[in-house]
Amino acid sequence: MATTEPPAETPADRRQRADQLRAELAELEPQSGARRTGAWRTFIATLLIVAMAILAPLAVVARWAHDEVSDTDRYVSTVAPLAHDPAVQRAVADRITTEIVSRLDVRQVTDQAVGALSQRGLPPLAATSLQALSGPLANAIQDFISRQVTAIVQSDAFSQAWEQANREAHTQMVAVLTGKGSDTVDVSNGVVSINLATIIETVKTRLVDRGFTLVEKLPDVQAQFTVFQSADLEKAQTGFRLLSAVNTLLPILALVCLIGAVLVGRSRRRTLVAGAITLAASMLLLGVALNAFRSVYLDAVPADQLPADAAGAIYDQLAWFIRLNLRAILVLSLAVAFIAWVSGPSRTAVTVRRGTSGMIEVVRGGTARAGLDTGRLGVALDSYRNAIRGVVLGGALLVYVMRDHPTGAFTLVLLAVAAVILLLVELLARPAAPEASPSASAPTGPQ
Repeated sequence: MATTEPPAETPADRRQRADQLRAELAELEPQSGARRTGAWRTFIATLLIVAMAILAPLAVVARWAHDEVSDTDRYVSTVAPLAHDPAVQRAVADRITTEIVSRLDVRQVTDQAVGALSQRGLPPLAATSLQALSGPLANAIQDFISRQVTAIVQSDAFSQAWEQANREAHTQMVAVLTGKGSDTVDVSNGVVSINLATIIETVKTRLVDRGFTLVEKLPDVQAQFTVFQSADLEKAQTGFRLLSAVNTLLPILALVCLIGAVLVGRSRRRTLVAGAITLAASMLLLGVALNAFRSVYLDAVPADQLPADAAGAIYDQLAWFIRLNLRAILVLSLAVAFIAWVSGPSRTAVTVRRGTSGMIEVVRGGTARAGLDTGRLGVALDSYRNAIRGVVLGGALLVYVMRDHPTGAFTLVLLAVAAVILLLVELLARPAAPEASPSASAPTGPQ
């Protein structure tokens, strides 16, 4: 009598059965957790996650404090766009115009000229008329100087001078964070200001070229452009010096806390999900803190020293590096949380994976009906599927770590590329064809 072979199990059937087993294990997990019991595990894991949530924002700020001081190119690239900001241009132009006009004292020069002409026999009526014109003449000269200054500040030459000055005077960020002044930056009485002498000399040269030779008699003008002013500046400097000193240690401690929480937690997968979500929340809180401190910064700068719009532009530009890093960490932590959850045994995660597997099987079936066969490559991909996943995810993590200050957009692109590679592996993978059994191939005769 011939034996009937059971129908061959397809890869889709095997995956579905594995997903069902995972779901059953998830239901039995609370009962089978004898190896990781104890309330102390949850308590310690929670403490470690809280410590990570505190250390992570500090690590981001510490990296900013360190890199903006030590890396000249990064600092220059940070402040260079301020040369094109309209608010900063207006503030610099107004400051330079005020300094030049106040030192010229046009009205006094006009009065002296009228007095000299009167002594040489100028008719009284003409002298009185000239005296009356001294006010409008002073205003016209001030307007002329203002236009020339504005033209320089809005030119490409100013942008180049601004960038070069910041490169040569990189110590201004050191002064902001350490409280140590220099020839370029003055830090005293809670005030941080930038010397505009170089730019003023450029303006004086342009005015002389335009025929306004009166400015040649002016001495060197050491005008200051206020960047920050606060009575609590010394406390902020102390904090920044401390953060800069531990900028390498803080990220390591935060990562160690997360790893420790996962190792100690009763459910490592759930602990990883909770830790990643907590990390994302800490980055959101850091963004809220930056917005709140922005108001503190604007209140600390007197409006007569620096207009609010210019002060806001300066703060936003200096805080850009912090926002850059917190967005990248936010995206990465959410991605880790999702991967840890979707790979778990919960019913919802199993349903998501089952739906994804179903769509992949549909695509595979379509390619098979179209006559497309991946051959040995597909068999190899199926055999080393788990190893390939590890290599792709590990490679993505390595690229992220090696990237110098990855942005949120870079992180999204990196995750998208890794996801596409993994999807292609799933689509191209094909299980090896089952070998025919001897009983199936042997001829059957009457029994």
